Amino acid sequence: MKWEDVCQAFPKQWVLVEAVEAYTNEESKRILEEIAPLKKFSNSPEAMRKYQELHRENPARELYVFHTSRKNPNIVEKKWVGDRGKANS
Repeated sequence: MKWEDVCQAFPKQWVLVEAVEAYTNEESKRILEEIAPLKKFSNSPEAMRKYQELHRENPARELYVFHTSRKNPNIVEKKWVGDRGKANS
């Protein structure tokens, strides 16, 4: 589905979606060409709990939580430098 289709199918809802087809453009914005809605929610904490559960099960999945009132998902990738999460010796 396209984002517009998700917004029409789930108006004024929080949705957990998975990127099916996506790429990063020159401005480091993640463009979601095709997404699969996984579940709708009435509030963001509930949606984030489900996101965390699925992410723990399979961290390689590209999952997002959005509210369908957004015109565009607008995802900006951040590049990390260094040893994130590693203890210093």
